[in-house]
Formats: sequence, structure tokens, C-alpha cells
Amino acid sequence: MCRYFISVVLILALSNLHEGCASRILCVFPYPSISHQIVFRRLTLALRERGHELVVVTPNPINDPKLKNFTEIDISFLYKPMDLDWMGVGKTYSWYEAQVKLLPKYLLMTESIISHPELQKLYKPDSERKFDLLLLELIRWPVFLSFAEQFGIPVIGLSSTGLATQQHYGIGNPIIPSHPSHWKSGIGALEHPTFWQRLCNFVETWRFLYWYRTTYMQKQQEIVRKYFGNDISDLRDLEKNISLVFVNQPAPISFVRPNVPNIIDIGGLQISDWIPSLPKDLQRTLDKATQGFVYMSLGTNVKSVILNNETKKEFITAFSELPYIVIWKFEDEILPGRSDNVIIMKWTPQQSILAHPNIKVFIYQGGRQSTEEAVFHGVPLIGLPVNADQEANVHKMVSLGVGKKLDIFNINRFNLVKAIQSVASDGSYKQRMLKLRDLMKDKPYDLMENAVWWTEHVIRHKGAPHLHSTTADDPWYQRQDMDMIFIITKAIFAVFGTTLLVTYKLLIHGRHVLYYQLSAKKKTKTS
Repeated sequence: MCRYFISVVLILALSNLHEGCASRILCVFPYPSISHQIVFRRLTLALRERGHELVVVTPNPINDPKLKNFTEIDISFLYKPMDLDWMGVGKTYSWYEAQVKLLPKYLLMTESIISHPELQKLYKPDSERKFDLLLLELIRWPVFLSFAEQFGIPVIGLSSTGLATQQHYGIGNPIIPSHPSHWKSGIGALEHPTFWQRLCNFVETWRFLYWYRTTYMQKQQEIVRKYFGNDISDLRDLEKNISLVFVNQPAPISFVRPNVPNIIDIGGLQISDWIPSLPKDLQRTLDKATQGFVYMSLGTNVKSVILNNETKKEFITAFSELPYIVIWKFEDEILPGRSDNVIIMKWTPQQSILAHPNIKVFIYQGGRQSTEEAVFHGVPLIGLPVNADQEANVHKMVSLGVGKKLDIFNINRFNLVKAIQSVASDGSYKQRMLKLRDLMKDKPYDLMENAVWWTEHVIRHKGAPHLHSTTADDPWYQRQDMDMIFIITKAIFAVFGTTLLVTYKLLIHGRHVLYYQLSAKKKTKTS
């Protein structure tokens, strides 16, 4: 009886302790893409399991009434304005041009989120809701940094890919336009760019940053003032005080770059050791594919159905010549002209397909999550990058010898068949991918436990000013030592110019002296 009583007391004590440590976390993940959301979802669910209470703003709600202390605000309406022709955007515009063109759309989406009635209930002056932390997706909407000031809480930023240029700048991370990790302007495809390419990328990078820090941030600031009043701080000041950034950039599959200490890698967070079973019909089909099968998916944003007819024809013809079954994620029920070995599916259980032992090749658009999943399951790749970080991701895989890259804007059936057969039949691609998988899995700690620990670290200390990079406080020219370069260059030119001037005057003076000496000699001879 005494032992039972002690056990009950201990359980109650531990329960109270756990409850006392629980925090309220506001999560704002606006980007309408399931590949982004599944990364954040695993973290939020893990935090809920730790006893924290979460309010999650997401376009992909779980909608599970059994989840306690987990409130979702559905913003799935964002999918409609973001249903763009990404193929057309990627082919027609540079990164900078695309952002300028999409500015009105981003601003409209921003206001539609911040004016959402359920969200307004949280931040209105008469609201009694309190939070201890803001988890914010860092991509398009710095306006939501204002929630941190409104509630007086620290911020942890999240990125489901590597950080973009403006995000690096905002937290004081080095801006290195010539490095292949800098994917915004296409240099991610070049490990050793020429001087001209580096110069063009340098100009494009700072041109984009100037536009983002002035035009874009100013437009976001106007929205903030509309809903929070004129007393709200400048978003640029709030941005540089972000406590931590969780970034999906694992070293083995990324171009390694220097980072400030408040950047924490969460690469592969969405991958679970438990893989769901395949649908029975698909399981039977793949089990019978003893020669192997090819899986193709262009992800959730770049859909196969938006390919033009000529490009679709090249894929259909190429696939018909293969000795393999082809599983193609195609967002329509009909694909005229496809051969019997091609199976189209509107939705595919990707990780379950990649886990099947008969798979030979994964043809994909180069997204970070798909790259990680292919590596986790040891599947060689053929990349067809379209935009954003996809070019850099695919090029890294090619440099590691685990895949090939093709140009989706100029796809050719002969090159496609040759690439598939090469990767599928050459066992070295598979072997290198398996070694890469082992490298990715060899970690000193569990990624989820590490992410949860850092999250609670920020909550416990009400921020992480000890990790703040003072570079974030410096003006742009000081970050790159441009003022020093200017002064030194000016001094060198001044010394060089002075030396030329003195030399010129000495030469002129010497010439005059020589002239007078020669004239004097002539006069002497004449006399």
C-alpha cells in the first residue's frame, strides 16, 4: 500500500512538473506547399508530445480532433493564388524578375492571412491570448515578425530548404554570391564560375537585396501599420533579432558554406523510419516488376500536367522504349498516347515507392525534400530542375556521382532514354548513393531531439541573444568591408596618381634642364 501511494505521488509530481514546463507556441507557416509543411508538421507534433500548447497557421491542417493542445487555423485558400505556371516562370524570368512580377500576389496573400478572423482573435488589443514563442517560416512574409513584438516573445525561423539571400542578410550571415550554395541567381550550377559570371551574380544579388530591403519590406511594413498601428518597430530591426533559424541544409548533400552559430540544421526531419504500406494493387505491380521500375514526380508545385504537349510527347515516347515499368505522378486521369508500361497516378505515396527494392531511378524536379528521401532510400536520380534551389540540389547530386541532370525546358527523348538506361544499368550510381545514405545517417544526435532541445532552450532563456551575430547590426557596406576596400583603393590611386604626377614633373623639369644645357653648349661653340 505504501509503495502504491509513493508511486501515485511521484506520477502526480511529474505530471505537475511537465505541465509547469509547458509553453504556448504560435506557429505561422504560410507557404502553400505540402513539401514545406511536412517538415514543420513533424516538429510541431513533437513539441505537442512534449506537453506544449500550439496554435498553427497552415494551408495544410491535419484536422485531427483527437490532437489536444493543438489548434489549427486553416489558410488553404492560399493554394489558389499560388497555382502558377512555375515552368513558365522558371523559363522566362530570372529570380529577381520573378519576385518583382509576383510582388502584388504576395502582398494580396499577406493581407488575406493577417486579416483572417481566427488569427485576428489572437492579436487584437482585447485578446487575452499569451504566447511564449513564435515559430515562423522564413520565406515571403516578414510581416508576421510583428507578432513577436505584439506578444513580447522570441522568434525561431524555419526554412524547409537552404536559406535565401534575404534571409542570410537579415540574420547577419555572410553573403557570398560566388559560392555554389548561393542558388538564387543560378550560380548553384557552377562550382567554378568565370569572372564574368561572378560579376553578373554579384550585381544581381545586391540588386535583389536592395529591392527586397526597400520596396518589398516597405510594402510589408505598410500592412503591419494598417493592422498594428504606427508604433510597431521596423521589420528589418525585428528580423535581425531572430533567435534561431532551423534550416534544412544537411552538409553531405549541400554545398557547405560558413554560417553564424544560430543556424541549426534540421535536414531530413520529415523522414520517418516507419514507411506506410503501399496500396495493394500498386504493391503487386511493383513486386512483379522484376526488371525494375522508374518513378517520376515533379513535386507539388511543378506539376507534370502543366508540361506543354511537345514535352509530354518526348516523355511518353522515351518511356515507351524502356524495358521498365514507369510510375508517373501525373495530375490527370488521362494521358493520351502513353504506352502500357506507364502507370499514371494523381497522387503517389512517394516514400513508400522509393523504399521498394525494385526501383531503379527516380526522375524528379530537384526539391530538397525529395532529394533527402531519395538518399534515405538509396535511389539514384535524374534531375530536371525548374526554379529556386532545385538547380543547386541537382548539381550537387551530379557532383557526388549519384545522378544525372537534364534540361526540362529542352527535353529530348534520346537523351532521356540514354540517361535512364545509364543510371539504371551502371551499378556505381547505386553504390555511391548507398554510401551517401550511410553518411547522412551517421549523426551524433537525433535530429528531432536536437530541434526540440533548441526550441525549449530559446523558451527557457526568452531568446538567444548570446548567439546573435553583430554583423546583422552592420550596414551593408561594412559587412563586405566595402568601405575598407574603397578607402584602400582610393589611397592606392592617390599614391599612384601622386607618383605619376611627381614623375611627370621631374621629367618635364629634367627636359627643361637638358634643353638649357644643350642651348648653352651651342652658344659657347658659336662664340
